[in-house]
Amino acid sequence: MEKRDDYLIPEEIAEWIGLKKSEYLSKLIVQVAPDDFGFEKYHEFSDLVSGTIESPDKVFEGTEDNQKIRTYIRSYNQGQNFHQVVLGTVVVDKDSSSEIFIPILVFVSKKDELVRSFCVGKVVSQPTLN
Repeated sequence: MEKRDDYLIPEEIAEWIGLKKSEYLSKLIVQVAPDDFGFEKYHEFSDLVSGTIESPDKVFEGTEDNQKIRTYIRSYNQGQNFHQVVLGTVVVDKDSSSEIFIPILVFVSKKDELVRSFCVGKVVSQPTLN
């Protein structure tokens, strides 16, 4: 997948992303446990996002509203164990025919159950175990 900062999102995709972000945030708010990371802490883990996307432990892919949804998950141990989830959509750039991943929701959690609830679709990548 190509890294780009100059891709212009089509208006209908941008509107759809806004709706999905609201939907996913609502789901997260309802499911997050009181002893998990609070929303105010998520930004402290933003430096890990590229590592989660580039070297995930697992990747899930599915379809919602005829849009490809991809979820990258990586577990970390930085003084405490936690997972980072980067959930987004994949669009094809008509000019270059390359796939562009657009994040919709990024969060961290200590809770396996919460992370599993966002793992929708089929596993498309996971580490090889010896």
